[in-house]
Amino acid sequence: MKSVTAFTTELDDAKKAAGQLAEAINEKLVLMENSVGVLLCDADMDGAAVTGELQKLLGIEVAGMTTLGILDKDGYHEAAAVFTVLTADDCVFYSTASESLAESNFKQRIIASAESVSSKTPEGKNGLIFAFCPNGLPFSGDIYPDMLSQATDGVPVIGGVASDDYDFTRARVFLSGKEYRDSLILVGVWGNIKPIFSIKHVTSRFAERIRRITDAEGNLVRKVGEETFIEYLENFGLKTDVPDPVLSFTAYPMMLTQGDTNDEVPLMRHIAGLNHEDGSGTFFGDVPVGTLANICLINKNDLTAACRESMDAILLKSAENPEYEYSALFCMSCCGRAMILGSDSDAEGLVLKERLPSGISLTGAYCLGEICPTRYTDGVVINRFHNCSITFCMV
Repeated sequence: MKSVTAFTTELDDAKKAAGQLAEAINEKLVLMENSVGVLLCDADMDGAAVTGELQKLLGIEVAGMTTLGILDKDGYHEAAAVFTVLTADDCVFYSTASESLAESNFKQRIIASAESVSSKTPEGKNGLIFAFCPNGLPFSGDIYPDMLSQATDGVPVIGGVASDDYDFTRARVFLSGKEYRDSLILVGVWGNIKPIFSIKHVTSRFAERIRRITDAEGNLVRKVGEETFIEYLENFGLKTDVPDPVLSFTAYPMMLTQGDTNDEVPLMRHIAGLNHEDGSGTFFGDVPVGTLANICLINKNDLTAACRESMDAILLKSAENPEYEYSALFCMSCCGRAMILGSDSDAEGLVLKERLPSGISLTGAYCLGEICPTRYTDGVVINRFHNCSITFCMV
């Protein structure tokens, strides 16, 4: 597989932006038999119009989503868009938009969309699914990887939840000229690929006050140990009477571990809301009963170190497949990480720029939840939904 990435800061004129991106692609790459495009852009860009124009100019399907910020080979950018084309003679690409997930049968609709991009899978070929998820739906982010894994018998998934500038009103996903607020966009890749993955959490401990989740359902937590969830937070010394829990607790994600295995990747969860009437809290992802919980304090140095470690890990994995020529690196980092970095917003981008090998394109975004396998070995995949994490996929 070959890939190439283009970049633009033109947000106001969709035709001009698409023209710039298409011209850059054509200058660098001759498209092969099968191709697909991925657009990650600022929420101020008319992504539907741009993907539609790109489809006309390049003759390929283009999928994507809005983001808080983007990453490419030159580092971190705001108010911009990055566009990547994957092309191959020995791979096929299928894309689809699900029906609205704002209905009670949202699980079945996710499964149906996954089946539509995997039904024509070449026998015996490897697969990978890119998932661009809508923001603001009233269910746990874990629903996405769970249903996609169920529908495809465990094909690895990389992706994220669309974001904006934290006003939570402009996040959108796109597919070739159309935008969606409550649909899931999937791109299936099938053929001669050997996708590899890397994920890194930051697990600095704020206090050694580990408690077990005793009463929870999905992404709703009622009790931690003998305390209500709000009591649990307040006994850390954290103020809970805040107007915006998402922003107030960005730097205080909750780490979850099973406590009975050393190789299990912890789950990181951001608080999405607090209910003072019953003392409960909601999260962007599931919080299983029986897991051990601890609140972490994240700082800028932690984030930079985690980015470096995760990048180094995927480069080591790529060296284990010397017979396969890797071409593209996709990075999904959490909006919470960007908020913690603050004025040092380019810190992760500089690490990636420094370590990106020659000949590898880079496409990245800051999103409101990341999907990445925590295990992909010997044909076994465990797709998970994450918060406050940086994830990589190389193809």
